[in-house]
Order: sequence, then structure tokens, then C-alpha cells
Amino acid sequence: MTLTEPVTTDATALEPSSCMICGGHAFRPAGVSSGYRIFRCMACGFHFVHPTPPLSEIAAIYEQYSSNTHYSAKAERKVVRAMKQIRRYRRLAHGSRFIDFGCNIGTAVEAAHRLGFEAYGVDIGDESIAIARKEYPSGHYHEGPVESLPADWKDFDLAFMIEVIEHLPDPHAYVEAMKARLKPGALLYLTTPDAGHWSVPKDFTAWREVFPPQHLHYFTKDAMRRFLTGHGFDVIRFVWSPKSRLKVLARKR
Repeated sequence: MTLTEPVTTDATALEPSSCMICGGHAFRPAGVSSGYRIFRCMACGFHFVHPTPPLSEIAAIYEQYSSNTHYSAKAERKVVRAMKQIRRYRRLAHGSRFIDFGCNIGTAVEAAHRLGFEAYGVDIGDESIAIARKEYPSGHYHEGPVESLPADWKDFDLAFMIEVIEHLPDPHAYVEAMKARLKPGALLYLTTPDAGHWSVPKDFTAWREVFPPQHLHYFTKDAMRRFLTGHGFDVIRFVWSPKSRLKVLARKR
């Protein structure tokens, strides 16, 4: 779902004052997509929609997330792909408790379960969680914000956060809440569109990942390292990708 009507609030005319990642004050307009203005921080390369759409507007997108049907049609392939990812990094994890933040229909949770993890997932979409519980009942699922995770779920050793952060109105608050449920030394595998990838077109809004208000933030490696470092994570490495995907392994201090 992409809104086609331009934003008409008074805030539309405002320029950003500081970068939420590095605190920089120099920006360059990166274009307009579906009526939403996008800016680039000249210090760290972070791109973002400004002003941020109202929360009610963003929430409406996910009341019935259209991608659920698409994901369900290729669910087993996604399970197999997630198993490969988990196998690749499991030796770096210090335990067997796994959580997928933004688990959608539960394919990564199922993958972790098949590999012997105690597997959990959280998502704000009630439809997504309903599908996950039906299709992959061996996992544990929670519908709601990260802050509402049950206390008896305790903390986790390995976390996935796949294509989530670009959607968040407040990535700082989300990651702080996520971090609170990870053990010291826990491993985080995070992916998001890579705004610094060589394949991103010069006309930023022509990039296929630019479709606000679903995608609000676009990280570069520099911006992601600053962001995670500021939230108490040490970046282990960025995983090479031929596609415009930022893949990062990090460890909670």
C-alpha cells in the first residue's frame, strides 16, 4: 500500500533540524515520493522521510498487511532460507533462546525451532500472528509492541530483525526496548535496505525501496554503525550482499 495523496499538514514546509542518527545539521533534499519529502544527512548518509507521518496514518497500513498472502505463498522457501542464515551465525550465539522481532507469519521462528532453538516471535500485526500460530504452532508468539513482551519470556541469546527498522516511526525507542530483552553478549542479525549501495540510482526516489509511508528510514553502513553503537551494540561485521541490502551482525555489550 502506497499513499498517493500529498501530505498537506503545515509541518510539510519545515526543514529537518538535526539528524536522528548523528546529530548533523546539514541536509540535502533527496526527492519527493507519493507526496512525502525525503532528505539526506550530509554527515552520515542517512535518508529519511520528513516530516514523519502521523502514527494513525502509519498504523492504518498494518491493519491488514497485504504482504501476508504473498509471504504465505512462499513460506516454506522462507523457512529454508532462514535456516541457512541461522546455521551460518549460530556458532556466534551464546545460547539457544531465539527471538524474531517483526516475525510476520513466523517463518524464521519455525526455522529456529527446527534447528533446536527455543523460538519466539513478536509482531504488531494480529493477522500475521494468527497465521504464525496456525501454521507454526511449535513457536511462541506475541502480538503487540516490543515493550509488551511477556516477562516470563525472559531474555534471549540470538535475535533477528529482518526488514523492520525502515518501517519504524521511532527506531531509537524500538531498539532500546528490544535491547532490554537481550542478554549481555547476545547476537543481533539485522537487515534493511542499504541507501549506500552502489546500485541505488542517482535519483533516490527511483529506487524500488522508496515507498513511503511504509519505508520511513534508509540507512547507510556509516549511519547503521553509529546507530547501533549508540544503543550499546558492537558491530561484528557487515555481510556482503549483491543486492541493495544492508546486513549486519552485532553483539550487545
